[in-house]
Amino acid sequence: MQFQFPIFEDLCSSWGQITHLGTRKRITKGTVVLDMETTIDGVYYVQEGTIETMLDTHTGPEKVLYRVGKGCVFGEVCCFAQGVNQEVFVKARTDCVLYFFKRETIEGTIATEHPQLLIELIRILGHIVRMYGVLLQDSLSLDFFQRVCRFLVYLARFKGVDPEEKQVHVVVESGVTQGDMARFLGVHRVTVTKAVKKLKDQGIIRRFTKRELDIADYPRLCRLSEGGW
Repeated sequence: MQFQFPIFEDLCSSWGQITHLGTRKRITKGTVVLDMETTIDGVYYVQEGTIETMLDTHTGPEKVLYRVGKGCVFGEVCCFAQGVNQEVFVKARTDCVLYFFKRETIEGTIATEHPQLLIELIRILGHIVRMYGVLLQDSLSLDFFQRVCRFLVYLARFKGVDPEEKQVHVVVESGVTQGDMARFLGVHRVTVTKAVKKLKDQGIIRRFTKRELDIADYPRLCRLSEGGW
């Protein structure tokens, strides 16, 4: 399976060269940028900060579908598949500096004078579509414990661990809390806490905090993530 971690950065960095064509916006942490009542006629480029796209579950815990960081765009679906958004909302995870590009600018000046930017727009859409496929397969075929294991493997590989190397002990900077994981998986935090404790009791991981993910037995974690032992 192609592993895809749902955090996207620097996939559309060329958009940073045409900020003069957009409108600069400063957004504070926690601000809802796009809600389920909003229609927009353009896309946003993230110069600084992190944006979360979140599923409206109506009941139960919030589910973060993916994050978009520096050097990426968001809002392309609302822009080019117009209509009232009834599925997700977009919120600033941190303080952000954004640039808003109107659809008429994208279809006019950008399309004619900067066509490579449209390739970058397609690139991030391709990553998001692939991510949705992975998330759908995981939700249909894995139990919660396996999904936690899979998430930790995603995280290690996202942070640079070579999937072909037979490393046993892996330590990476996490950048993700157990609460963040629960929101990505759409489960309660206690579900993640129990799974992490089980992995610690089995000697598979040593530590999982926002600062550090310390995996003592990476090959076994990979086997568990695929339903093995």
